[in-house]
Amino acid sequence: MEGDTYTMIGLGFVALLVVWLVFSVLKKVVGLVFLAAIAVGGYMLWNNPPLLDRVLDTVQRSFGLA
Repeated sequence: MEGDTYTMIGLGFVALLVVWLVFSVLKKVVGLVFLAAIAVGGYMLWNNPPLLDRVLDTVQRSFGLA
């Protein structure tokens, strides 16, 4: 019976370690995807002046700056 208890404790510890690793990697992946989305959006606005004008107009109207 002693072996079963230690096996369950060991499996629980390994499961916690795996969950921690998955979430830490997932957090980094989400951060990288967010940075990539900002970079792609900036590139699109930089190369498309009419789209940039529309976005700036929308932001100005939304915040009451225009």
